[in-house]
Amino acid sequence: MQYRRMHGTFAIIAASLAGLAACGPSEQVRQQMAELQAVAAEKDSLLIQVAENARLMSEISAEVARVQAPASQAGAQEVAARDPEVMRESIRNLTTRIEASEDRLAQSQQRVTVLARETRTQQTRLTELQKAIEDFQATIGNQKLTIESLSEQVEDLQSRNVQLAAQNTELASTVDLMAMRENTVYYVVGSKQDLLDKGIIVEEGGSRVLFVLGKKGKTLVPGRDLDLASFNSIDKSEVTSIPLPSPQNQRYTIVTRQDLEALESRPDDDGRFSGELRIADPDRFWAASKVLIVVQS
Repeated sequence: MQYRRMHGTFAIIAASLAGLAACGPSEQVRQQMAELQAVAAEKDSLLIQVAENARLMSEISAEVARVQAPASQAGAQEVAARDPEVMRESIRNLTTRIEASEDRLAQSQQRVTVLARETRTQQTRLTELQKAIEDFQATIGNQKLTIESLSEQVEDLQSRNVQLAAQNTELASTVDLMAMRENTVYYVVGSKQDLLDKGIIVEEGGSRVLFVLGKKGKTLVPGRDLDLASFNSIDKSEVTSIPLPSPQNQRYTIVTRQDLEALESRPDDDGRFSGELRIADPDRFWAASKVLIVVQS
């Protein structure tokens, strides 16, 4: 509204000046009137420029507001995707425009001051132009204050984005760590005696037979306190084949609780393997136990 009112004032001033010029005043007065009319025309140009500054400022304010208050999780993700540097560049460009408007106003102010000293015939119009300049200066002053506020908000946004990026990095690291822990499994392959000596397996059950040392029918089971340092660690999502040393067609037996149906290479009728264990379904194979103990039969 203020811009339209100023524009109307400038139109009246220009018409008045044109009418006076037609009456044939002196050369000095004509020069002064021409200068005054040029100042009025400059105000029209400034009016357009200040209005454009206000429009750009409104767009930047709306963008900052959208970034500061995302309405949903999707909105929060959009915040991370926006670059505050783009908004900072817009603010820098707008600041340059406002400073240019301020310089033009200062030049117009100087010209009006000179005219006011040289003539009294157009004092009313000079007063109106002076008032218009003061109004413009107040508008630009308010715009500069708004720009300062927007700059502070964008800096705050940048700080929030840095914090968000750090949180995302920490979250990604946590997820990777959890995935690594979930996918890490352990296996060991060895002779019965070696594994017994290390406490990796123990014998349970069985009954004594007359004239026979030891017990008959003992079962090999995992030890109760396993030292994982004695095992090989692998990523179950990457390693799906475990080699089994096979000198002289040596056979091996699994004593832990893996699901043998998840193997690509099935055991023989006695539940023994040779060559290698090829795992067709790692998640299923390792579901019951993350520790695999393979004993040389």
